[in-house]
Amino acid sequence: MACPKHAPQTGENRPRRWNAAGFLPFRLEVLTPVFVGTGEELSPLDYVIRKEGREHVLYLADCAGWLQAHAADPAIGAALAEGDMLRLRRLLTEQLDEKLYGQARLPFTLPATAQELQKRITDPRSNSKAEILPLPRSAVSGCAFLPGSSLKGALLTPLIDHLDNRRTAGQGDLRSATAAFRSGYTEALKKMFGDIGNHAMQALKVADIPLAPQATGIVAAREVRRAADPNKPGTPKPPCEALLPLADGSLLPYGSLHLDCRSGQPAVELPGGEVLPWQRIGQLCNAFYGMRFLREWQTFYALPHLERVRQALQPIRARLERLDPAREWLVRVGRYSHLECMTVSRNAPEHKKGYGKTRTLADDTLPFGWVILHFCQTEEYEAGTRAVREAAATAQHTREQRRRAQEETLRDALQQQRLQQEAAARMRAAAEEERLRREQEAAAREARLAGLSPQERAIAALSLPDADDQTAQTLFQQLDALEAPLQRQAAEALKAFWQASGKWQGKQLSKKQKEKVARIRSLLGE
Repeated sequence: MACPKHAPQTGENRPRRWNAAGFLPFRLEVLTPVFVGTGEELSPLDYVIRKEGREHVLYLADCAGWLQAHAADPAIGAALAEGDMLRLRRLLTEQLDEKLYGQARLPFTLPATAQELQKRITDPRSNSKAEILPLPRSAVSGCAFLPGSSLKGALLTPLIDHLDNRRTAGQGDLRSATAAFRSGYTEALKKMFGDIGNHAMQALKVADIPLAPQATGIVAAREVRRAADPNKPGTPKPPCEALLPLADGSLLPYGSLHLDCRSGQPAVELPGGEVLPWQRIGQLCNAFYGMRFLREWQTFYALPHLERVRQALQPIRARLERLDPAREWLVRVGRYSHLECMTVSRNAPEHKKGYGKTRTLADDTLPFGWVILHFCQTEEYEAGTRAVREAAATAQHTREQRRRAQEETLRDALQQQRLQQEAAARMRAAAEEERLRREQEAAAREARLAGLSPQERAIAALSLPDADDQTAQTLFQQLDALEAPLQRQAAEALKAFWQASGKWQGKQLSKKQKEKVARIRSLLGE
């Protein structure tokens, strides 16, 4: 039986070819703040706000570590036991040492944003969640990154728009397919790019873009309406962490695309056999996003109440006029990019609230998401990514050093406190021992005195610690009444007392005291 012939390989079943020719590194030029959400929110138990000079700064907090270290604090224990999260977050913001428990430092672009959050947190009457939307962060470096999947999605939209524009209405275009049946949109996309098992965009890989520690900050996300109506404010939105336009001294972010080269060049192959080289993808991006930037500029930011935004966008528009189509792609990426930039031209959404009625601005000044992919040499890419890695490693090392130093300081303080407590305990023990000794001595004296005659007690009293001149005077006046043996004991006791008190001899003695000393000397035979 003859063996069947192998079926010829088509564009759809040929193995992909990943090689150096398909590796396309780029420098990311950030024109306006970029925010890509994680689906999570940071509560006041995840951060603290500090004022450093004129700058307000947010520190991501190791709340678990702080709670573990302060488990013995009565106030914290009570808040935990009662489930009083409002009180706990106030304690956190008041007491947390950011040098010890801060994991990342994010400056606020506007002081008012920080002040408003701080007010919500510290006000005991406030039930505000005071949430902040973060960028995704690396579990290894602790630094934020721009997900490659977000950028890939932004590159896909112009391709869909290109393919949809070539279709005749009612003949497989997205709007007609969607209107025809529920799954029509999915089926139309499958015709454009193939099914999930062999999707044409598998030919494009986009790596996550690591960001330097100083590349992001906290911005306010404010919605403005096309119609200037003070009675209809925009929908409130939490502040967010955004990748910011390059500041002086900041490190540029670098990323890379990797395209399949089985067609002989870096390209995306469509099911019908059409090949989209990487340069063509760039042309489609520039045309799609360039038109949308211009339309937004003309129809939205030309409005009088948005003049400040128009002025802020002037340098960016001038930059786009200098766009190099051979090696620069204009893209809008991330959240708040608005429907126009995420929807193909012939499938613009129809909504009861209308289309293009609002815009979300960063700090009331700039729209979100505009970037340029500037393709560069591999050497520049490697140097740039290395600089970002080193900056991240340095920042992490600095945090660890600062934490170790702070922990050492705390250990020294605790050791000093322990030594002081031990010294105080020894002093208390010595004082107690001395008290007991004196009590025992006093008891022994009392017992001894109890067995003496009144005259003997008077003599013995002069040797007691509380004996004074009056005690000596009293005994001296009793001398004549004492019998000879007791009289001599009394004289010896008086001599010892006056010698100890400096009243036995010397020119400083009064006449009366000299007479007393002479009497004692006589009794002692001196």
